[in-house]
Amino acid sequence: MTDTALLMTMSDIAGLAHVQRPVVSVWRSRSAATNTPFPTPVSRQRGVDLFNADQVGSWLSATGRGNNRDAAADAAAYAVPDAHDEQTFRGVTALLALRAACDHALSTLTEAELVDLADEHDPDDDLLLREIEALGDTLPTLAVYVDALVEAAFGPAPAFERMLTDRFKRNLAGEGDLTLSRAALDLMAETVAALRLTQPADSVLVDPTGSASDLLIAIHQGEVPVMTANIDSPTARLQRRRLMVHGVVRTELQVLPSGAFSVTGAAVHVAQYPSAARPTMTPVQILSDIEQIVLQMTDEQLAVVLAPSAVLSDTGLSREADELRSSLLRSGRVRAVVRLPAGLLTGKPQQLQALWVLGAAHAEVALADRYAMVADLVATPLGGAAIDDLVSDLAASLGSQSTVRAHAFRFARLVLTRSLLASRRPLVAGVHTVPSAADQPAAALAVTIDRLAALLDADLAVEPASDKPASSTVHELLTAGHLHYIPGNRIAADDVIEGATDAAGIRLIGPAEVANPSQLGHRRIDRLRFAAAYSSGRVTEPGDVVFATSPRPAAVVDTEGTSVVLFPARILRIEQADPNGLLDAVLAADIQSMPPGHRRWRSWPVRQVALNQRAALADALTSLRWEQKQALDRLGQLDELTDLLMAGVTAGTITIASDALLKGTT
Repeated sequence: MTDTALLMTMSDIAGLAHVQRPVVSVWRSRSAATNTPFPTPVSRQRGVDLFNADQVGSWLSATGRGNNRDAAADAAAYAVPDAHDEQTFRGVTALLALRAACDHALSTLTEAELVDLADEHDPDDDLLLREIEALGDTLPTLAVYVDALVEAAFGPAPAFERMLTDRFKRNLAGEGDLTLSRAALDLMAETVAALRLTQPADSVLVDPTGSASDLLIAIHQGEVPVMTANIDSPTARLQRRRLMVHGVVRTELQVLPSGAFSVTGAAVHVAQYPSAARPTMTPVQILSDIEQIVLQMTDEQLAVVLAPSAVLSDTGLSREADELRSSLLRSGRVRAVVRLPAGLLTGKPQQLQALWVLGAAHAEVALADRYAMVADLVATPLGGAAIDDLVSDLAASLGSQSTVRAHAFRFARLVLTRSLLASRRPLVAGVHTVPSAADQPAAALAVTIDRLAALLDADLAVEPASDKPASSTVHELLTAGHLHYIPGNRIAADDVIEGATDAAGIRLIGPAEVANPSQLGHRRIDRLRFAAAYSSGRVTEPGDVVFATSPRPAAVVDTEGTSVVLFPARILRIEQADPNGLLDAVLAADIQSMPPGHRRWRSWPVRQVALNQRAALADALTSLRWEQKQALDRLGQLDELTDLLMAGVTAGTITIASDALLKGTT
């Protein structure tokens, strides 16, 4: 153990003991009256109790609690020094980098010897010298802690990552909102790996922001050279220390005050915006930085940029930002635009991100015919298969015109750049991202439908169509007036009549009924009570789509109308005077197909029907729903007959005629 004052939260203690967080609370309460009480907190920070790590380690060893027999020895890996402020954090990470560079213990050195060693390994004060000097007389004590931390974490690199994790949890630098999820890192790493396969072996990774260390660590493989900006900021210096600890060979990228820089040879530029060094960047600043990348790119260079969808894809930009984005699109170097699902920023899980892939402009394609690949994965979870297919689409987008046309895109479609520039909609508007029957060849789909119709004796005939209908998001349809949004009613629990009959009042539709339509009519409210107590209450109209977002997106069509919708369920009403190809059954089906957790309902994609097919599809669906009801009724009757037959024969009250001929017997 060390003499360093190390502190732990209860979550840290759970991690040390290899148990769940609630277990620690149980230990603390149940041991209070025993001979071995749980250690008392030594301080409190931001409402969180902090415990002495040595005391906790000793208590775990003495009581045998938890699942880590080496808890006392491992305590340093889960604890932080007392007074763990940003300066201490920088100093400890600098000592970890120094420990990795010299490859020997630091605790035997004096303050002066530690400073001399830092000067030897960082003579230009590029990454660690000033941080170590700033520790002053606490330097020897923290050196002891660093040695203990390295031993407990099994190396400088794991110890460094532990420090970063703790810094994120405590949000010492206020940068937690920019931390990427594992899915985002995997997507970026696999995309860059696929793009580098199209380049010479000496291709380098370039980080012009000087602060994308998460991306570089996730992407870096083997001896791939890395270039990062020469910015002299705390974030950039932290990145350089982290790369050193992980053994990543780095060279300096000279970035001028204007933001201009130059890279020769094959390279893949990697950037996340806003950057950790400038977390409050505006859309104009983000697009200006991307412009600097584009201006210096040669035809043998590529770039992958991750930024908020509001900047790279969506509408609503200021005039200056919109002009900047349009200029970048006109350059021809924006080869792919992908809107990604929510949850990629751990600190802002609801903020949508978008991805740009930049490459050489299509030299063999006329300016008017240049195109980009666009995809909208807002409703697609980024699992392993989805990432693989998206990366395949992105890699294909960089090919020649013939290569692109030969690729079977799963998520994307090609759009003329001039169409993107002329559109007032998001750049990815109208892209289908979920494989469906629409992805089948028209002739094959028609044959399948005809075969099923014949089996069901349904009066239905189809033929391949020549034009594809459009699709839009709920937000776009609301803005255009083709859809209307009506919030649900807040009804007091005492006014809800459970298990009511049709005569008991007005039918209620809440999230429970939306998730399980068989419950429709189970709850009602007295008509007079609703009129008297809820004068501003709203009821449905026939054809309204009632939807809910939790626990997963679900929807039901209220064919009868005059129902009261309970909040948080809500209503989408199609404008019958101008439906623009919307159909209630299709809208409800599209909502039902959304994955769990996709609660951003305004961004849900909605399919539209060709105007000359809307009435025909509505009639066909009505007929099929009637057939479904008949089949369900028959199934219920068969179940009832089965039960009665078994009960009667086994009770001896009835017998089955021996000469009865039943279907399905052998």
